[in-house]
Amino acid sequence: MTIRIAIADDHPVLLAGMEHLLQSRPGLVVAGLVKNSTALVELVSSTSVDVVVTDFSMPHGRYGDGIAMLRFLQRRFPKIHLVVLTGTESPLVLANIQAAGIRCIISKADPLEHLLPALQAACNDGSYVSPEVQKLLAGATAGDVPGASLSKRESEVLRMYAEGLSVIEIAVRIGRSRKTVSTQKIAAMRKLGLGTDAEVFQYAIAHGLVNASQLARAKASDAG
Repeated sequence: MTIRIAIADDHPVLLAGMEHLLQSRPGLVVAGLVKNSTALVELVSSTSVDVVVTDFSMPHGRYGDGIAMLRFLQRRFPKIHLVVLTGTESPLVLANIQAAGIRCIISKADPLEHLLPALQAACNDGSYVSPEVQKLLAGATAGDVPGASLSKRESEVLRMYAEGLSVIEIAVRIGRSRKTVSTQKIAAMRKLGLGTDAEVFQYAIAHGLVNASQLARAKASDAG
């Protein structure tokens, strides 16, 4: 069985290291190397790919990065398996990656060889968490999982609001009434103890719902 792999990371040295590792293994084919979400989506749209190995934080891409990018890839390419390679040391962010349905996560602090069992696990719809990620997650309790008390719809609304969409824009995008979206936003903020929009943005960044690069783009758009 041949596994075709697309790799996305904004560090050229790491890209080269992964390419060298994978090309030396039979049955693995590197379909392409890219540096942001724009190039990743273009590659996967035009090339046969079984697994995407992607960094968590990759600014400057049209499709963002972080949780928002992962959810976009899941929606647009549901048959492609995802492996996240990340340098984050935040148990909360890692828990959010898992909560988004990503079952194969590798820390950049671990040897790159962990990519090999992660790829096999991903293709078999299994799970693989590298040792450093396991250690970080072990330090988080169930109560630390961000947004655990929110309903799926409340979490969705809060994430999009933190990405810079207005209540009206969210309502149009997800096909709900403005009143319903507003109610869900208020309910989510109340459950999390958030009183202002600034606190919503701070919460979203701290817990991996959006990245700072996304928030900067949202503010720039509002200013324009």
